[in-house]
Amino acid sequence: MSDQSGRNVEPVPGSGALTDFVADLARLRRDAGQPSLRRMAEKAHYSHTALSSVLSGTRLPSLELTLAFVRACGADEDVWRERWNRQSALLNGAVPLGAAAPAAPPGAPRPVPVPVPGQPRPRWARLAAVGGAAIVALTIVAVAAPRFGGDPLGSLARDGSASAPAVPPAAADGSDPQEQRCHLDAMSTHTVQIPDLDPALPSYGSLTLRFSPRCQAAWPLFVSTERVPTGATIRLSTTRPSDGAVTRFDYPFMVPSQVYSVYGNVLQTTEGCVTVGVEISSADNRESLASADTPCAHLDAGP
Repeated sequence: MSDQSGRNVEPVPGSGALTDFVADLARLRRDAGQPSLRRMAEKAHYSHTALSSVLSGTRLPSLELTLAFVRACGADEDVWRERWNRQSALLNGAVPLGAAAPAAPPGAPRPVPVPVPGQPRPRWARLAAVGGAAIVALTIVAVAAPRFGGDPLGSLARDGSASAPAVPPAAADGSDPQEQRCHLDAMSTHTVQIPDLDPALPSYGSLTLRFSPRCQAAWPLFVSTERVPTGATIRLSTTRPSDGAVTRFDYPFMVPSQVYSVYGNVLQTTEGCVTVGVEISSADNRESLASADTPCAHLDAGP
């Protein structure tokens, strides 16, 4: 094969199988109910940034990280350890391309044949590709038909009169914004720095009040600097003074000296202003290193 400049480039052994490997991991997460990366990080004891990199598809994640991802999805680690070992052997050339895979143990993900570069696909594979394309086309038509039909926005009632579009319910207080899909339309409304107790020293990061009009809810986002020590506790809170409601989330900061983000739980914005806060405590929880709060903001009608 050749690249865009016309130079001959050898295919990476096992690269197709790596794509299948990552796709099966993504399917594993979907089958587990698509838990948020933050929730997975709590179960796996790995940062959500590391877990997210598993699905990048650029390289084979380490065995430890792969098993942490599998563990967070509640799947069989032994099955995936064997799957990872075979994938690693393929990428390192220890297993010939197109070699038959060993019999999979019960509960293992369905094996995907590894094609040999340059070899024509078998007739069944071509038919499957054509059939898959047809299914995709039919799905697009089925989805697009209501969108571009006589009532594209669902703005007409059965009697022909105008009707307001359905408004999704507000996200429940204390819920995870990612699991509620609040991040899809989230906006940053207020950001403050988190100063050191010694004003001559750099800050520990920033605290942002995030707001989702669709979820009618707000939550805190903390972005660290490299000054946050490994083992520190990040305590995030969202407060609604009108009724005294508070949601809290404690996160053990196990990241070694790097920029990292953590978000808290949501609080509805329909009952008055909301404010978010953060407190950073030492690893032994005996000392408060820094804290910050945003102004109380009315967000029920937008920022």
